[in-house]
Amino acid sequence: MENANEKRDWKRGILNNPIWQLMAAGAVIVAVLIAVLVPRRATGKSVGGGGAEPVVPTVTHTLTGVGRGSLALSDAAHPQSREDCLSVGMECLPAGWHAASGYAIGGASIRLAPVVLMQLDRMILDYTGGNANYSVPCVTSGYRDFAIQSASGQTPGSDPAGTGYALTLSLCVPQGDGMTVVPLSNPLAQSFSAWLASHAAVYGFTYDSGGALRYVGVPHAFVMLRSSLSLSAYVAALTEKTQTAPLSVETAGASYSVFFVPAGKDGTATLTLPENAVFSASGTNAGGYVIAVREQ
Repeated sequence: MENANEKRDWKRGILNNPIWQLMAAGAVIVAVLIAVLVPRRATGKSVGGGGAEPVVPTVTHTLTGVGRGSLALSDAAHPQSREDCLSVGMECLPAGWHAASGYAIGGASIRLAPVVLMQLDRMILDYTGGNANYSVPCVTSGYRDFAIQSASGQTPGSDPAGTGYALTLSLCVPQGDGMTVVPLSNPLAQSFSAWLASHAAVYGFTYDSGGALRYVGVPHAFVMLRSSLSLSAYVAALTEKTQTAPLSVETAGASYSVFFVPAGKDGTATLTLPENAVFSASGTNAGGYVIAVREQ
């Protein structure tokens, strides 16, 4: 009995000891700090089903319009239908000087896809700085409908100008008391042509020295410029790129993953991407869609 009382007295002595109490309080504080400051391992299921990373919400998109878009081919091997050509919703610019845009429309009115006009305005205003020069850019051709293509001996739907994404630029230069239009291959247009060669891709255009521009969008214009690929060659090369093994593209200030999604027999396809993905999709008129996903 005495031994039991002695043990109880010993324990009370230990617990009432100020040094022991400080040590116990310190241990509690350390445990709290560890719980708060040391990160815990994530407990969510991974997309692959075997890790600790959280689930990424996704959205499945249905792609339609395999013959439509800025990358849709329009040539003898891939003629566009009238419906696909007209789906763009052309905007018409009357002939004459368009002061707000900084360029002229030569000859007759011009029709182009809305996105082409928007990017053309940006490009020309950046070139001119918003100030009218003695020599001004001039749009001399745009959309050509089926009737014009047929009248010129072409198979309707085989002219790139029938897409609404193609145009020809020239330069209006002073001559006597008036102005004359010269092609961009003319030495008088050398400065403007050189500027376009190095800047058109920023606005989504491909360009050749004769003044022909085709809107394909960013980042595609950069790839085609760097690799000197035609649109048909670019589309053909992309058919080898998949969502899991895409083409990686670096542009000024952005990175993209570009790949091809084949269409089914009905011309549609499905695409699953993260919920907040920023992407563009264009039909190719050649069996599928080209997808460009901007990296976050």
